[in-house]
Formats: sequence, structure tokens, C-alpha cells
Amino acid sequence: MALSANEVWGAISAATNMYPAAMPNLIAGIRVTSRDGVTAGSVREITFGTGT
Repeated sequence: MALSANEVWGAISAATNMYPAAMPNLIAGIRVTSRDGVTAGSVREITFGTGT
């Protein structure tokens, strides 16, 4: 399966909200700590849930 760079980046960007909602036992939250969360160079802090 071949994906374009835009498709891959869209999935990464959506993960900030989607992963904690879909897997709350594994990922308690994702917080953008630097930049806006959608441009290159953005940094995210992942808080793992109790199921990890």
C-alpha cells in the first residue's frame, strides 16, 4: 500500500485526538508542547495509560 506524504501526515495529525479516544487504556492523552501540532517541528508529549 503506497501512501502520499500528505496522507501520512494527516494520520499523524489526527492521532493527537484519535488515539486517546480510541485506546484510553493505552494512551491517556497527547499534548502538543511546541508549535501548533500540525506544522513540521511540532512536539507532542504522550501520557501512557494504566494498561501499558
